[in-house]
Amino acid sequence: MNITVDWKELFKQRQFAEAEPLMLASTDAEHDKFGDDTVARAEFYEAWGDATTEPLDAIDHYNQADFYFSIYASWSTSGGEGTARMRDVNRVRDKVHNVKKEL
Repeated sequence: MNITVDWKELFKQRQFAEAEPLMLASTDAEHDKFGDDTVARAEFYEAWGDATTEPLDAIDHYNQADFYFSIYASWSTSGGEGTARMRDVNRVRDKVHNVKKEL
């Protein structure tokens, strides 16, 4: 019997380490016409950072989220759109700043 595990199910169960390779294999940030995969990756890493109790690991995950949210924001076609997308970038950067203050 072949059981296929969906990364989204593992994500819901907060099994991030197990979900990550499946998520990366099923999303394509390089050829992402509408940004859905790029945002999925960003949200995945932000949630993993939120769930991580080890500060340095949280920072690593937030930095990954920042990377993907920044890419998505850079694809903006207008000022208002860019401003809206930068909210995600700034939110994650604030989380990094707050974690670093606790070190």
